Amino acid sequence: MSEDMRAELQHWQARTDEMQVAMERIREERDEFRNRTLLLESTNQMLLDEVKQLRSMIERVQVAMSQGQEL
Repeated sequence: MSEDMRAELQHWQARTDEMQVAMERIREERDEFRNRTLLLESTNQMLLDEVKQLRSMIERVQVAMSQGQEL
């Protein structure tokens, strides 16, 4: 194998190694973003449930007030 071919093979091996490292970083970031997304979805659902509960309380207070009840 000529020196030029050996140098080119080394170049492409180095590039392949760099790409593998970059792909691993991308996979790690993807997994982190997926975990963050799941956490945010869970938090969002919890907040939606709380808002629904608070709206229900407000409606009950409004009905009581419209009927002249003291709170």
